[in-house]
This record gives sequence, structure tokens and C-alpha cells, in this order.
Amino acid sequence: MEKRAENRTIIQYLPYVTRWDYLATMFTEAITVNAPERLESVQVPKRASYIRVLMLELSRIASHLSVEYQKLITRNPIFLERVEGVGIIGGEETRNWGLSGPMLRASGIQWDLRKVDRYECDKKFDWEVKWQKKAIH
Repeated sequence: MEKRAENRTIIQYLPYVTRWDYLATMFTEAITVNAPERLESVQVPKRASYIRVLMLELSRIASHLSVEYQKLITRNPIFLERVEGVGIIGGEETRNWGLSGPMLRASGIQWDLRKVDRYECDKKFDWEVKWQKKAIH
């Protein structure tokens, strides 16, 4: 994917990153556009920043609600490929493997990038990080 990006603009490259993770397309797009915006000190309009945060949170909710849609997706080969063989990962393993997000928090580590490195207008919202206090076995 990085090789493809070498000869494309950010806008031309976005359709590629959208396909990386069909449950979190907005996140891969946000990462792709945030880096060049920061490097070039691009001032994102306030309205666009709020829209981005809303879309990111809706995407996060949709991703978390996938267990609720089990009846709709249990025969979906893409979904099955993603979850087949998933097991329990302890806190130390998550650190060693460089995991983040729900995988990290589910292993008992209270850390969330959205709190550590706030992006867009996230700092205007007060919310609690949800995490698993101990590994579930």
C-alpha cells in the first residue's frame, strides 16, 4: 500500500485506505489525512473538525455493535476470516506486540490515544475511557 501511495495525492490514495478495515473506514481515512495536515500546518475548519469527530464516533459505535449484528454476519466470509482463531491476550503481550485500542484496553491497560493525543476537536468533549479491569479468561 505504501508503494501505491508514492505516486498518488492524498485524495487519490484515500480509496485504498478505506478498504483496509471495513469496520473502521473513517479511522484509516482520518489517519491518512491528519498526518499531512499536521505536517503542513493545515487549519481544518471548525465545522469539518466537528463532522469528522461525529463520523469517527459513529464509525466506532458501528464497529462495537458488530456482536449485535451476529445473526446478519455469521456467514459473512470476510467477517469470519477476521475473527477466526482470536484468543485472549494479556497486558504484557499487548505491549510487546504494539497493540492499541480495544485490544489494549480489554487486556487491562487503561490507555486511549484519544485522551493522550487529542485530535480534531476532541478536547472539547469530556468522556470516560472504558476498559477491562482484568483479563477475562
